[in-house]
Amino acid sequence: MTSPVPGPPLPWTDGRLRAAMADGPAYGLFLVCGNAQLAEAAAYTGIDWAVIDMEAAAMTRTDALHQVQALNGSAVTPIVRVPNLDRNAIEFALDLGVGGVMVPKVDRVEQAEEAARCTHYPPLGTRGVNAIRASAYFTASARYFEQADDAVLCVVQIESREAVGNAEKIAATDGVDMLFIGTGDLAMDLGQPGSTAGPEFDEARRTVLAACAAAGKPAGIFAQSSKAARQYAEEGFRCIAIGNEIKFFVQTTALTVGMLRKRGRP
Repeated sequence: MTSPVPGPPLPWTDGRLRAAMADGPAYGLFLVCGNAQLAEAAAYTGIDWAVIDMEAAAMTRTDALHQVQALNGSAVTPIVRVPNLDRNAIEFALDLGVGGVMVPKVDRVEQAEEAARCTHYPPLGTRGVNAIRASAYFTASARYFEQADDAVLCVVQIESREAVGNAEKIAATDGVDMLFIGTGDLAMDLGQPGSTAGPEFDEARRTVLAACAAAGKPAGIFAQSSKAARQYAEEGFRCIAIGNEIKFFVQTTALTVGMLRKRGRP
């Protein structure tokens, strides 16, 4: 009996995102419309990673699968943001064969510990065995089980004043690979909706950066503008989101139409 023909490489084995963060800031995009063709198009933009956003977007599990498939074989590492801290949701995301999961609204160390347990197989965690796509459809199961715990990223989001206060303990949690600041939610919780500037927000960023540095782990953040992205890179953030595909579509279209109408006036 002949061996199965090897399929295209899956993103969980090559460590490309970790390497990108080590070399310099890794820039990424949130995908919020659930469209596989736009996910595929995102692979041609030069980004290092993409978050398939199942928390904020109106997408199904099938939509998530199709977006992961659209990114397969590209230079972009897919990460799934799950709707909440839920074992089933985390296991589903990982079984798609993605490079990691992002868990929103992790405020306490107990939540970080649970996220880490759900992301890792026993004895390190409690992840169940159903890696159909992640195992290259059962052609590389042994290799996946051997490498997954080290290869897959567990990213927890810092999105509240409480989370910032617990950042040091959360960053020190075994199995948590990155703290990622959700700037919109954090600004809201700090009482400054829509504003990611000011001394309190600056101090929150410094606190998270220091916690990650002490734990030897990268810090990530969502930048609301290219100017903010450059600033965050200078501060030491290693994983920076530059926006989402819908925002770029609206901004670019509005800017182009505005320029054309302005130039067309006598």
